[in-house]
Amino acid sequence: MKKFLIAVLLIFLSAAEVSAAKIDIYRDMLLRNSYTIRYENLTPPPRVTNRDRVELYGKSGLASAENDYLTHKPQSGVVVADGQTRYEEIGNEDFKLCRFSKDGEDFVFSKYKKKNRWEYFGTRKNRVAANEKNYLAEIIEGKSYGDADMSRLLNAILPNSEKSAQNSGYRFIAQGKLANGLFYEDYRSDDNGETEVVRYYFSGNNLVKIAAASYHKDSNGKIDGRKCIIKIQEFSSTPDKSLLKLPEGVKDETKRKKH
Repeated sequence: MKKFLIAVLLIFLSAAEVSAAKIDIYRDMLLRNSYTIRYENLTPPPRVTNRDRVELYGKSGLASAENDYLTHKPQSGVVVADGQTRYEEIGNEDFKLCRFSKDGEDFVFSKYKKKNRWEYFGTRKNRVAANEKNYLAEIIEGKSYGDADMSRLLNAILPNSEKSAQNSGYRFIAQGKLANGLFYEDYRSDDNGETEVVRYYFSGNNLVKIAAASYHKDSNGKIDGRKCIIKIQEFSSTPDKSLLKLPEGVKDETKRKKH
């Protein structure tokens, strides 16, 4: 009986290792800090008021108090990294919040469509100034990948040594192949009274979609929750270096200390 249980355990562990093979490709890209990610969050959280505070995850202070552009509809995101140089943006076809990070500095600005051309606003039109990078927020909340949903679901696949102080532990629970030919890997987290199940979809080895469902009991004991569906448009190991600099025509007016 003991030998049988050991054999079953070894088979299970072997299956778990095989199951993670596809997601490992993307975990390695994140750990190497070398990638271009383009995605669409089809189910962003609903707006609470018509004066949303829209923030890039993991960065305090980036907010738009009176935002007529971002509404409760699908939002697109772009994240590019080449070492410690990174670029993020979230928004829609008319308005995007952006952050460019380099040499321990964050440049936060917005871009918006005017007469079919992008215009930029940081400290003022076509001017930006750097903030010191918020390393504490990253330690507590995890690496930012645009919006909070994408940040949570990509942080979920990182090894425990790279997880943030607030990141829940996700464990592998299943894998398989669907009738439409897509492969999937499922992960689950149970933390602070909330359960979340995440499914990563692959076409071959290409990550094409992430779907998650979470639920918890509210103060009245009723079950409540939400779903999240993210369409992956690109997830490659090649950084789009055209985005790893300030946009053309935007001037850096940071007042730096002289050493």
